[in-house]
Amino acid sequence: MVVIIIIIIIITSCGNEVQTRPPGSTSVGGAVIKTTLELKDEFESIELQTNFDPNQEFYFYFHNNLPFGSEQITVQLISNSDDRILAETNYDVNPEEIEWYDKVWFGSRGMYTIAVKIDSEVRATREVVIEQ
Repeated sequence: MVVIIIIIIIITSCGNEVQTRPPGSTSVGGAVIKTTLELKDEFESIELQTNFDPNQEFYFYFHNNLPFGSEQITVQLISNSDDRILAETNYDVNPEEIEWYDKVWFGSRGMYTIAVKIDSEVRATREVVIEQ
């Protein structure tokens, strides 16, 4: 009887855990987004960090791997729980440039996606986990 009670407790407690997977990313044409707490002079040496605290500002760095070819890029912050776009910002850029960075933050625990678009095409995404 004690063994059955222990098994029920284990099964019940496992059901309350939030299952998470490691943060992922997508890329078109070698484009990449890196996230980190601090930027270095040489962007290639940025150490990727994907876990942050609520309301903690961090940098995203976007490298397109070729000139933007457009005068504007769009950055979206997306909630993975419901695919809702939480924020969308358009940046005026030089079409000859290949990289962009800015600071972002998320207020609540969960998994989120940073997506960068050029001319409505998603070039790269990076998932981040906000935890306490």
